[in-house]
Amino acid sequence: MPHRPRYEQLSEQASPPGQSSAPGMARVSADGAIERIDGVGADLRGRPALARAAIALLGSGRDGLTFVLVERDELWTHVSMTVTRESGDVVISAAEVAPPYGLTPRELDVLTLLAGGLTNTAIARYLGTSPRTVSKQVESVLGKLGQATRSGAAAVAVDHGLLRLPLPGGCPELTALAVGAVDRLMRAPGPLPHFATAGVAPRRPISPYEIGLLLPLSGPSHDDGEQMRRGAELAVAELNARGGVAGRPVSTYVSAVDSLDADSVSTSLAELAARQVPAIVGGYLLTDERASYEIAADYGAPYLNISTSDLQAEWVREEPDRFGRIFQTGPTRGNYGKGFARFLSGLRLRRPSVGFIETTMPDTQAYNEETARLVEQAGLSIDFVVRLTPPYRDWGEALRAIRAHAPGAVMVTHHLPEQAAAFQRAFARDPAPTLVYMVYTPAVPQYLELAGQTAEGVVWATVTGLYGDGRGRAFAERFTRRYGVAPGRSVAGAAYDQINLLALAWSSHGRPHDFGLVARDLRAVVHRGVNGVYDLDRGGQTSVAFPDEIPDPSLGQAQLIFQIQDGAHRVIGPMPYAEATFRRPPWIAP
Repeated sequence: MPHRPRYEQLSEQASPPGQSSAPGMARVSADGAIERIDGVGADLRGRPALARAAIALLGSGRDGLTFVLVERDELWTHVSMTVTRESGDVVISAAEVAPPYGLTPRELDVLTLLAGGLTNTAIARYLGTSPRTVSKQVESVLGKLGQATRSGAAAVAVDHGLLRLPLPGGCPELTALAVGAVDRLMRAPGPLPHFATAGVAPRRPISPYEIGLLLPLSGPSHDDGEQMRRGAELAVAELNARGGVAGRPVSTYVSAVDSLDADSVSTSLAELAARQVPAIVGGYLLTDERASYEIAADYGAPYLNISTSDLQAEWVREEPDRFGRIFQTGPTRGNYGKGFARFLSGLRLRRPSVGFIETTMPDTQAYNEETARLVEQAGLSIDFVVRLTPPYRDWGEALRAIRAHAPGAVMVTHHLPEQAAAFQRAFARDPAPTLVYMVYTPAVPQYLELAGQTAEGVVWATVTGLYGDGRGRAFAERFTRRYGVAPGRSVAGAAYDQINLLALAWSSHGRPHDFGLVARDLRAVVHRGVNGVYDLDRGGQTSVAFPDEIPDPSLGQAQLIFQIQDGAHRVIGPMPYAEATFRRPPWIAP
């Protein structure tokens, strides 16, 4: 029998006693048939929406779901669903309630999307209103829930099931939450497939090894988060098709974060620790990295991320006892300056000079004393260094510097895809004869979609990129078959490799909860993935960059340099990984 929903508690807080109905109980089989259970409370057999949600829950792979169904803006039903794995059906408990905490239907919409990590701007887009209106509604929600922060309100919403289904505005960005996964299946056209055979009790499944995924599925990095989720899912599917790890299947639990929101990161790490996942796989964070490291270290499970942070590597070197189970599965971003100077040393530029456009965010700069020394060794002078403060709505200062000096090349580092595309479009309206060399951002498919033809000729680099060799192409083909779109050239492959690294470490002993043993094995493994070679037994526990940190490509990850040619990303260096040769950008005259 499932736990009963918390409608009683909510009603006591939000409305006079006696306004809640007794809960109705029903069982839904995989073919959609609804059977009343106890004959008490509302009869749920005439509620096809509940049956469809129950069948979608079976297909989502989740064990349970609690949500609010609002009909005609006046009939509120608090619903709890629990999957009974032994019989392959879903038990539903549902009761009509007064609006919890006095929320309005629109405030419930806002709370639902807020709980998924969306910004006010994103919420406004799905609700067809303005960010200013959403801001006022968020303030009202916080006041009614008695919470001081968005993360606090999100925790209340998830804990009490104050999430509206169907999702407001058909939002597709909440698939990390059970309500989002179910909503996606419910919106599929036609009847839902049968996910089990009614009346046949399947064998109890073996409990899987569950990997916690800490992914930026909300906020400005959500496209990268989706790339990582898909890469990790593909790796897990392939592992399970081969029999799992040490005779056990592997599964994932996704906790969505906003890479710019420290509260969401802390909340998600705490959630994964509470689930006692044996490992955490994550992307990059653009907020307080130290706080996340402290929380991960307190929990103690191996944490693999692709932050490419020099600071993080330094913390591991300085405090190996505390941070020795945290790994960066990619070289640090300090290598970007080295790669820039190395690449330019082989080119004839219009002018033997360079400029740098960077962000003021900590630990994101490529320009430093070593970069300046290497650039000068390449025979180039430095015309300017411009550092911009987020959110980069105005590229005027950077463009004025480029047009005033017309350097041979300009390095643009660490901006989000919308911002980097906006820069390139503005640059293309009145271009200088300057090679544009970007760091990482064009790896996100959204960049090329937004920049369009203006991106033709742009050069960019990533310290963890999908190789164009046979292994990389085979991964891209499998990814495309599974998802209908090609992967980007960075984080999808990185997440795929992270899962396989963990599998290798676990497979030798089958003891994933022995965190110290797993960390030791991660240091011992040398793995050739689709993004290159991982050898994490280095000071700082990061991958090493070929050729700038290690001359042997069999022990390092190549810092791949791409150029956008004919609307596609082509590797132009280093050898032996080049797929094409450098072309003069169309805005630079012969």
